Amino acid sequence: MSYKFTMPWPPSINGYWRTFRNRQIISKRGRDYRGAAIAHMIDIKLYGEKLTGPLSVELKLNPPTLRKYDIDNFNKALFDALSHANFWVDDEQVITLKIVKGDKVKGGNVELTVNKLKDLL
Repeated sequence: MSYKFTMPWPPSINGYWRTFRNRQIISKRGRDYRGAAIAHMIDIKLYGEKLTGPLSVELKLNPPTLRKYDIDNFNKALFDALSHANFWVDDEQVITLKIVKGDKVKGGNVELTVNKLKDLL
């Protein structure tokens, strides 16, 4: 089975974590993103899919600006939000990950393709 959908632009890992009282916590920006991502998953009717087994994920990052960015800084907030939306049981199920830089789009977004690997074998 394959899923193709678009998610809102996530915060970078650099803005996702904050130190508070000597602990690492998710920042307000990260918590706000998680809430917006969960609401989006509900809107596109993928909340609660609870995918099991090994998964392959492809991400196309379409940034909101032309500013330079590292492609490896955006999957943590996105994957955590998908886990909290119960799209999959846990992001540790992702055993292959491909990330591609896309084109600038207003507001930014991430295009995802998620494949259940046992269905591809």
